[in-house]
Amino acid sequence: MDYKYRCLDPAGRVITGNIAASDSAEALSLLKGRDLTVVEINEVIARAVRRRISGKKVKDADLYNVFREMSILLKSGIKIDRSLEIIINSSSSLQMRETLAAILKEIKGGKTVSRAFSDTGRFNLLTSTMIHAGESVGDLRSAFENIADYQRFQIQFKGEIKNALAYPSFLIGSSMLVIFVIFKFIIPRFFSIFGKNDATLPFTAKILYSIGNFLSFTNAYFIVVAVALVFIMLKVVNTRKALSKAYSYLIYFPLFGSLILYLELSRFSYSMYSMLNSGIAFIDALRLSTGVIMDKKVREAIEPTIDQIKEGKGIADVFSHIHILPEIVPNMLRVGEESGNLRDIFLEIHRIFDERFRNLVKRVLALVEPVVITFTGIIVGFIVISLILTVMSASDIKL
Repeated sequence: MDYKYRCLDPAGRVITGNIAASDSAEALSLLKGRDLTVVEINEVIARAVRRRISGKKVKDADLYNVFREMSILLKSGIKIDRSLEIIINSSSSLQMRETLAAILKEIKGGKTVSRAFSDTGRFNLLTSTMIHAGESVGDLRSAFENIADYQRFQIQFKGEIKNALAYPSFLIGSSMLVIFVIFKFIIPRFFSIFGKNDATLPFTAKILYSIGNFLSFTNAYFIVVAVALVFIMLKVVNTRKALSKAYSYLIYFPLFGSLILYLELSRFSYSMYSMLNSGIAFIDALRLSTGVIMDKKVREAIEPTIDQIKEGKGIADVFSHIHILPEIVPNMLRVGEESGNLRDIFLEIHRIFDERFRNLVKRVLALVEPVVITFTGIIVGFIVISLILTVMSASDIKL
């Protein structure tokens, strides 16, 4: 929720604006954390109308380039508006130029940098919050640098997953193509020798004969209709929501459950590190980083820790009661609490689970190849045996 406030700074000047918080108590706490004396605060009932930029989704690589260039330009002493102008003129992405032009216009109109970025609708809450944190302490350069590092982590992570799935996808696709060609072209020609009377064919041959008939050109339109229906369903149904729901069920499977847990803990920990590195308060960082978690089971397990830590409970003690978390997580957090260095501890937790995720992916992929080859071999073997039995019983088949 957004809250409109009117405050006094330490110099006695009146400051007004909006602040995002889960409730009024949190909004007051955030404002007091900025050394402001709250005069008035009200919930904004009407939802702010965001200016949505038309066009396709901005690529992750373009976002990374913008944040990295912004940090370099600001480090060189160039002001924020001039930095945006330079990037707009040099960007090759039309969508990115439109987005940055809208941000520049809003900043020149008097809006804060974080609000200008948020109002475009191109950037997630984590990004706008990190910009706001940097803006509040007068260090936007570090904020953009931290966002660029997090964006680079996301790009590398997605790229590694795609690369890991490339070979298994090719292997499965090739096997399916070979089986399709066999049933589509070879088997129908073989059985054409025996005419249309399939009553006396061996049982295994009847199975092959039926599949071959189904895949004939006369039934091809059924496949086209099925593909069209699937395409329509993907357009009408909320695909992202459906995939997210299917993803949440994978954690209940032994091997996939460990993969998803390591993946989510790696992303969550890196998000916590980035937020704390940007100077964001621990509770705010925890709330935003929890929103990064895609799996419902993991997210619902961590969400209650926000209120428990607000009540004054120890961070390590709270996390130790989450049964799905490996024991190393609360142990590491206890070290971070005692040393007062939770930021680097979260980075270390990220590295641990990132390594576990990569190693487990390698083990899973090592199993995919023999499984696919074995499955394909069973099907091809079944076909060969069926054809041999058909040839051997050719004298009993009535043409």
